[in-house]
Amino acid sequence: MALRKEDFNEEDEQQETGIMKRTRITIDISPELRRRIKMAALQNDQSISEYLGDILEKNVPAEASIILEEEHPVTPDYLEQILRVRERIMRESKGQLFEDSAEMVRQMREERTKYLEELREQ
Repeated sequence: MALRKEDFNEEDEQQETGIMKRTRITIDISPELRRRIKMAALQNDQSISEYLGDILEKNVPAEASIILEEEHPVTPDYLEQILRVRERIMRESKGQLFEDSAEMVRQMREERTKYLEELREQ
């Protein structure tokens, strides 16, 4: 599902006014587990929805913390390795890292044109 900028703005506005839109999630569980959830919710003086919502709020990380967990800090050893690879590339390519892409495209077009002309002559 694609997220739109408006989705986030609407959510912010709802939080400011204290009104949050709710959505429904359907899961399949055993009757035994449902009974246990219902008993636990009653013991906490909550509905099943409130009880499960609290559990999910406590256990599902916020989006910002998910992004932070995915980031890996660059260690000095890793940086040193990158610099060594960079220097090796520079040394082996004699300072010319990339060919001019426009020139490469022009050469490939010329080769294709010659190839097509040869096919037409046959």
